[in-house]
Amino acid sequence: MNALATRIARAKARLGAARLEARDESIWDWYADGCPCGLPAGECRAHPRARSSQRPPPGDWRVWAYIAGRGAGKTRAGASWMHHRVTGGAMRFGCLIAPTLADVRDVMIEGPSGLLAVASPSTRPRFEPSKRRVLWPNGARAVCLSGEEPERARGFNVDTLWADELACWQRAESTWDLAMFALRAGANPRALITTTPRRLDVLKRILAQPATVQTSESTYANQAHLPGEYLAQIVGLYENTRLGRQEIHAEFLETTEGVWFGRFDPVRHVSEQAEYHPGYAVRCAIDAGTSRHTAAVFFQVRSNPGSDRPRVTVFADYHALDVVSQKNAIAIKALAERLPCQGRIDLVRLDPAASARSSLGPAAYSEYERVFGPRILGRWPQHLVLDGLDAVELLLDSGNLLIHPRCIRLREGFQNYRRQRRGGQWIDYPADGHPEEDMLDALRGGIRDALPDGNTLTPHFHQVRASRLL
Repeated sequence: MNALATRIARAKARLGAARLEARDESIWDWYADGCPCGLPAGECRAHPRARSSQRPPPGDWRVWAYIAGRGAGKTRAGASWMHHRVTGGAMRFGCLIAPTLADVRDVMIEGPSGLLAVASPSTRPRFEPSKRRVLWPNGARAVCLSGEEPERARGFNVDTLWADELACWQRAESTWDLAMFALRAGANPRALITTTPRRLDVLKRILAQPATVQTSESTYANQAHLPGEYLAQIVGLYENTRLGRQEIHAEFLETTEGVWFGRFDPVRHVSEQAEYHPGYAVRCAIDAGTSRHTAAVFFQVRSNPGSDRPRVTVFADYHALDVVSQKNAIAIKALAERLPCQGRIDLVRLDPAASARSSLGPAAYSEYERVFGPRILGRWPQHLVLDGLDAVELLLDSGNLLIHPRCIRLREGFQNYRRQRRGGQWIDYPADGHPEEDMLDALRGGIRDALPDGNTLTPHFHQVRASRLL
């Protein structure tokens, strides 16, 4: 009986809250100039209101591009704009596109700022995931598509398009072009792009068109609604870095001929100060997967006086081509004997792919285990490649990655690491099959192991990207 009474009480409480929400329609008036509390638009937590940059621009436009930093309120602006078109009668048949269908569901529809959250109880839509559509009480509907399957946009005739994180769509150009062919219904068909910036050719083309209007702002514009811990620990960490300029301040960063680490500076990042220090553990990270190249780095993670960020110092590297795992393991151990650490190795980490058999011999892991022993040997954690590269780039930008002059191959790796070229443009993903990739893979894997999830250095800016693991 007590359990039943508890359930009844909870149901009554939810019903009372729903009735209160239904009575206080001012909670849902996103485009109101101010709130009942007297605060300016965008400042009150009880009555969310759009800032000027989050409101549809005036004039005759076809595409509105809202380019903003992480946490600036892009999703809330997009969901409220689409909902406003529904309730105002401008939208009868719309389209939602995100990098993946899971992103459409988790961010655009069911997310904390998605379509279900921004609507009042009387106008809240219904999501039908099996049919990949959203239905509103007045009969309006929206189909769900992804940036992975552009052909699914064929055959539709829509009046409203919301394109979220277009810069991360796997097949951005073809998906956008086919979606725009479908945007032809109604008296005033319009599209909204909500994304952080990247130098994609299709995005540059969209922004250059006369029918496109752009608004832009940084993460700090929404700081009244962001947790202080997020601003201090995440946003503050990336401030004054190249990645922070893009992800926080919404700047378009130029890519020079596919170079990834364009800010690597031998004068700044190569120093004798990276030499082995007996007061810190010696870590060795080895990229010993299924490719022909094997690479390794010896490094330490040191305290950094005057800063809460650690400093990574790399004091040796190793590279070999077409050498079997056992010989590589013996050579790496012999190299340690010749280094100032005099053979000291406290931890050895291999990439997860080292468990697979390759054309060069048995599973690499077992071969390395025979040489180094199971006590110090392990695998670095699986992670998104782009997250690992972001961690390396963050250390570079903040001056907390130093490389010893003897690390010639790693220096060459930073100077020659390249993006893939696809469809005539450089994409934000590394090229395969060259020694620079293996050197940087060893470094990013070792750093990820030394500074794992939960550490302030662990980045999450690329979690929506279709990135491979290892």
